[in-house]
Amino acid sequence: MKKSVRSAFSAFALFVCAASAASAAVTAPKVKEVPLAAGVMTVFDYGDVKLHAYATGDALADEAYIVEGADALVGIELPPFTANLEAWKSYIGGLNKPMKDLFVSAHPAGASYAEGMTIYGTEAAKNAIAGGSTAAITEGLHKAFGDEFRGSDTVSIAKVLAAGPVTLGGVEFILVAQGDAYDIVIPAINAVSTHMLGKHTHSIIGGAAHMDAMLKTLRGYREAQYAMILPAHSAPEGQDAVSEKIRYVEKLKELAASSGSGEEFKKGAIAAFPQYDGLNYLDMTAAALFPAE
Repeated sequence: MKKSVRSAFSAFALFVCAASAASAAVTAPKVKEVPLAAGVMTVFDYGDVKLHAYATGDALADEAYIVEGADALVGIELPPFTANLEAWKSYIGGLNKPMKDLFVSAHPAGASYAEGMTIYGTEAAKNAIAGGSTAAITEGLHKAFGDEFRGSDTVSIAKVLAAGPVTLGGVEFILVAQGDAYDIVIPAINAVSTHMLGKHTHSIIGGAAHMDAMLKTLRGYREAQYAMILPAHSAPEGQDAVSEKIRYVEKLKELAASSGSGEEFKKGAIAAFPQYDGLNYLDMTAAALFPAE
């Protein structure tokens, strides 16, 4: 496990997540870490429901989730590298409950490890995985990382769901459309899964309209007062990360309006957020905001 990945999920961060859950009228969970052959599983035990958060420690800092109800398991996203898929599958087997249902929004690699599971998602996510933006990203990552990244072994969404509530494994989930992907609200633990957040990581922003959409979503998280946000590229985060990301996007809007070039924009962003990692994401944002360069 890469130290940089796990440091984002320190004992203090675990305490903050647990305290947030308690303050949001959800019983504070018991928390433990379970080392796997590849990566670490953190278990949040709420009593009737458990959340298993899998920090893969892979090159992409991928995170996958398992929601455990009384009698069954429901997955959220797949870990895309072979070593993690093996560890994930072995861990599921040790829980001694069936896992027949899997939500896939943005991480479809690893279909062979999801055999026998029904894959759920929105129509937009299905199309993006089949031949749209998600397919293109997955193909690019497969070329970059080789066959250890299971990009030639992708799932198809078999059960298309509209935005709104659905109950799987005895647990209610609420799908919220987000373009080619979707968020999943889990009311029982006052949490929401999303593709990316990252308190101190630059975001990939596709233009001015995307900034406005991000702010709308983030302010929605703040208004809902979710105890945890469950990103697919970092450990679970709290409302402090939401507030920081709102500040970040608002500042980037200012910089985009005042900068005359992508380089000027990037320099301003780095000066404003010197502690942020993910400079490659900032490059992508600058290219989207200043496409003529």
